[in-house]
Amino acid sequence: MAIRTYMSFSGYVATEPDTKPTQDGTPRFWARAGQRQGRREQDGSFTKLPTQYMPIVAFGDAAEEAAALLAKGANFTAEGRIRPIKYVRDGKAIEGEEFEVWKIGRRRNDADRSARPDETMSADAPTESTRRSRDVPSEFASPAVSRQGAAALAM
Repeated sequence: MAIRTYMSFSGYVATEPDTKPTQDGTPRFWARAGQRQGRREQDGSFTKLPTQYMPIVAFGDAAEEAAALLAKGANFTAEGRIRPIKYVRDGKAIEGEEFEVWKIGRRRNDADRSARPDETMSADAPTESTRRSRDVPSEFASPAVSRQGAAALAM
């Protein structure tokens, strides 16, 4: 069985989102997203490059999820595809691309993650016991064995 893989887009919402439904009433989310760019130089430093912008659009359940999660300035990671668009505005034919979102989630600012310890980041952060349970699922952990039992197994 093949693993499904899709394009991803990480960035931030650069404009106020538009959440008007389509003509047939399907929920629609649209915003312009920005992605900061940089280049690593040979000496190890980084050169800041101009931010790249692309429209993002979502329909149906993905649009409702995006509208509930995102506002202007919010960081996100989305899964979807780049699709070509063509339309006429004010008598001019316009062609371009937009990122069609299928799944979306909020992403914390990288500076926030490194500047503060995990437990102070937010109230909805996973607790220590939740984090531990993600490390090794209980069905994969070996049963507890006493020292005598371990010695017997070793022989």
